[in-house]
Amino acid sequence: MKRISIFLLIFYTSLVANAVNWVRDSEPTLLEVHYTRTEVTDTTKRDTNYFKEETMLRIGKSMSRYCSVPKFNRDSLMFCAPDLFWLMEKASFEKDPKEHDRTSLERSGRYDSFIYKNYPEGKVTETAYFEMQDWSYEEDWEKPEWIITDETKEIIGYQCFKATTNYRGRLWTAWFTPEIPIQDVPWKLCGLPGLVLEAVDNHNEYHFIANGLKQTGLAEVGFLCYREKRGVRKVTRDKFFNSWWKYANSNFASKMAAMFGGKDAQIEAKDKEQHRDKEETNYPHDL
Repeated sequence: MKRISIFLLIFYTSLVANAVNWVRDSEPTLLEVHYTRTEVTDTTKRDTNYFKEETMLRIGKSMSRYCSVPKFNRDSLMFCAPDLFWLMEKASFEKDPKEHDRTSLERSGRYDSFIYKNYPEGKVTETAYFEMQDWSYEEDWEKPEWIITDETKEIIGYQCFKATTNYRGRLWTAWFTPEIPIQDVPWKLCGLPGLVLEAVDNHNEYHFIANGLKQTGLAEVGFLCYREKRGVRKVTRDKFFNSWWKYANSNFASKMAAMFGGKDAQIEAKDKEQHRDKEETNYPHDL
């Protein structure tokens, strides 16, 4: 316990010391909402190929940021206290090398996108790490058109109303509460007269549900620019999503084995291929 306390003290001291270097255009956070995000990672094996992850939405007066909690913690530690980060990685590996990769992934998170709404003003910016590099794009902030119904249910103590929309290739159902008159959401589903506490697409491939709110003792919200230190590939939205889709749905090693390994290898490679898509699907899907 004493060792963990020392680690945490060093970690937070490093964050305070380096905050000016890794957060840009910061402002006070008015509300922080935590969600459980579920994503199906292979639509041919829905019952087994999915993951759940803790995510958070930090809302300021003029902007918000949505991201994975473990990914945010890992990136902050890796960039602001690298010596401590590698010390913890080393300790994890030495404790159980066989379990290191799995526990490291659980600790670092799987959902890699950071979504900034109204940053810059009137825009949405998304950053992510895949294909061994950092990517980023910026687009106009396009809000869904909703159909609000009288159907209600309670989520974490708040009465919520049902709303639906066709947005970027998927039919979404959201539950929002007028008791919290903030037009923000996990991911990009904005524009309702209240905070969205749950959202799911019609194929149940993406599901967000709130599990808690925080209003006090909050860090500021701002653009995390520490990835820029190692270089970010800034592209168009279509290029961003198409590159991700090719990366997520192909297995290079398996395809090479299939190319040179005969029929059995081809069957095995086909079985290892994933079939997945993003929350939004209206982008080029070409290899």
